Amino acid sequence: MSAEVRCQDVSSRTPGVCFSPRRVPEFRNGLIVRMPNHLGDAVMALPALMSLRTILPEYCGLFVIAPASSASLYRALPEVDEVVILKHPHHFYSAAERREIRQLRPGAAVLFNHSFRDAVSLRLAGVKYLYGEPTRFRGWLLTAGFPFPREKGRASSHQAMRYLAIAEALGGKHPGSLMPRPVPPCPADELPDTIRDLLRHPLLLTLAPGAAYGAAKRWPQEYFAAVGKYWIRRGGIVALVGSPGECGICAAVAAGMPRHKCFNLCGRTELPELMQLFRFSALAMTNDSGLMHLAAALDKTGLTVFGPTDPGDTGPLSTKWKILYSGEPCSPCLRRVCPKGNAVCMKKITPAQVIRVLVRTAKELRLPLGKYFRR
Repeated sequence: MSAEVRCQDVSSRTPGVCFSPRRVPEFRNGLIVRMPNHLGDAVMALPALMSLRTILPEYCGLFVIAPASSASLYRALPEVDEVVILKHPHHFYSAAERREIRQLRPGAAVLFNHSFRDAVSLRLAGVKYLYGEPTRFRGWLLTAGFPFPREKGRASSHQAMRYLAIAEALGGKHPGSLMPRPVPPCPADELPDTIRDLLRHPLLLTLAPGAAYGAAKRWPQEYFAAVGKYWIRRGGIVALVGSPGECGICAAVAAGMPRHKCFNLCGRTELPELMQLFRFSALAMTNDSGLMHLAAALDKTGLTVFGPTDPGDTGPLSTKWKILYSGEPCSPCLRRVCPKGNAVCMKKITPAQVIRVLVRTAKELRLPLGKYFRR
C-alpha cells in the first residue's frame, strides 16, 4: 500500500541550519537576487525572497535576476521592483546585462544558485557585496558564504528553509505566511478563448504528467490516463499541461480520452496562462515538478506522487496538497533514471489509490462530481 501524507505546514519551522548573523554594509539603491533557473527551485526560493525584502531600507528596491522562462513569476509579485532577464542563463552575463545591473545600482547581491559564472558576472557588474553558498570554487568571490552540510539520504530540512536560512542570516524576518501569492500578470478575460472557456467549468482537472528532472520522477503516463478517464466519467474535463519537450507524454495521456472533454495544452501555454489555468482549476495532479510548486504557490488544492525524491526536501509548500509516497527501501535515490529499471517506487502507487484520494478531496471541497457511469 502507498502511504498518503498531507504536506506539513512549514511556515512555523526554523531552518535546519542556522548561520551567524551578517549585516549588509551598504545597499546603495537596493538588493539584487539571482534566483534559481528551474521553476520548482525558483518557487521554493520565494519565501526567502520575501524575507530579504524586510531588510531593505524604504528607499531601496528589490531586484531579481532570472531566465526569461520564469520572469512572469516575479512580475506577479508586487514586492519585486525590477527583473533582469538573462538571455543565456548558463553563460557569463553579456555586456548589456551587466550594464542593466549597473544602472540599478544594487549595493549587494544574494545568489540562490551555485554558479561560479554568476558570482564573477556580478563582480564585473560592480556589485560590491555578494552572499550565497560557497560552492563550485566561488567562495573567494563571496563577502560571506553560507555552507550547508552535505548529507546522504533524507534531507534534514526542506529546500525552501535552506534558502530562508541565508535570508535570515542577513537579517530577514521569517515570513508569517511562508508562500507569497503571485498575482497573474495576464487577466483571465484576456486569455485566448480556448483557455478562457475551460476556466468556466466547475470540474476542471489539470494534469501535469511530465517532470523535467528525469523519467524516474514520472508516474506512468497510462496511470495518468486512467485518472483522467475516471474524472471525465464523473462529469469533469481534463487539461494537460507541460513544456514543449513533454508533448509526447501528454499526447499519450490524451490518446484514449474524448477530445471534447480532454484538452491537450502542452507546449501551448506561457507561464501567465498556466498561472490562470491552475488558479481556476478545481484540482491539480502532478509529479514532483516545477508545475507542482507553481500550482501550490497559487493556493490550488492538488495531489502529487513522489518516488525517487524526498517529500521532506522538495514537497509542495502547501497544506492543501496530498502526497502519495510508497516509501520503498531504495527511495529516495535522487536518480534521474531508475537504476533498477523497474521504477517500482512509482508503479506501486496505483491509479485506484490515486482516484480514491482524488474523490475524497473532491468531496472535501464539495465539488459537484456526478455519479460514475460507463461509456
